[in-house]
Amino acid sequence: MRQKLFKTGATLFLLLSLCCGQADARANTVFLYVEAMLTGDVPALETLLAPNYWHISANGHIRDKQHIIEGLKNREFVVDKLDFANARTSIIGNAKMVTGTGHLKVSSTPSLPQGLMRFMLVLVTDRGREQVVLFQATPVIATPECGDGNCKIQ
Repeated sequence: MRQKLFKTGATLFLLLSLCCGQADARANTVFLYVEAMLTGDVPALETLLAPNYWHISANGHIRDKQHIIEGLKNREFVVDKLDFANARTSIIGNAKMVTGTGHLKVSSTPSLPQGLMRFMLVLVTDRGREQVVLFQATPVIATPECGDGNCKIQ
């Protein structure tokens, strides 16, 4: 399982490094975010998440930084699967929006939609450090067009 997780993470890192123009050795913020969510790495998330972070789940439920971290600490919110493909990036000033598709499985109460999702992450650079400000997951339907990221919304 850990080997598969590493392979998915490594693929994500390569993909995002290439699409975001960061093919150097430094770690990509989106890769670090995905790894921290998968492993429940609260200390990493304390640094990676901006103070005004919002997590919009696939059912529309919104959690702020404090609540997402508490949920992970207490194992009330466990990310079992999170992968990312078809990444597209837009940069405006110190903000970067990364959108793509992937699969999400979360164990939580109440339960959340699972499966193929459209993801959006917004990252902001402040004082030389990039942080995640927003994560949003939207359930989508697998169609032939979905291969390039243009999935139909459920």
